[in-house]
Amino acid sequence: MRSMVPKALAKLKQYPGLFDKHALFLAKDLYDFDNVFTGPLHGFDGTEDYWRRASAKPRLHDVKIPALVLNALNDPFVPTDSLPQHSQVSQKVTLHYTAEGGHVGYAQGLPPAKVHAMPQMVGNWLKQHLE
Repeated sequence: MRSMVPKALAKLKQYPGLFDKHALFLAKDLYDFDNVFTGPLHGFDGTEDYWRRASAKPRLHDVKIPALVLNALNDPFVPTDSLPQHSQVSQKVTLHYTAEGGHVGYAQGLPPAKVHAMPQMVGNWLKQHLE
């Protein structure tokens, strides 16, 4: 919230009337933020509509070509219990969950982090599936 609210306010300054500034200041968590800003900004009717329609999870059982799902188990935005399980995806989907990585990070170690872990993993997976 510390980094997202200032970015939303910058958008509001750029586009007055884009969303309710007072409602943004009342937002306590990601759910509230998505309800005030992210969902409506992208044409959704709030958080529930945004999370339901923007998620690939309900479609993973229909995947017919090899696909890789990556997520860190310590992602602050995506709760572990919301991640797809093997029973929810087709046999063409590989689920790869790392213990660490945060949100879109996948760096290994403390700064200066080794940022090669995720690209290396993806590269290995692609090599296996393209041979």
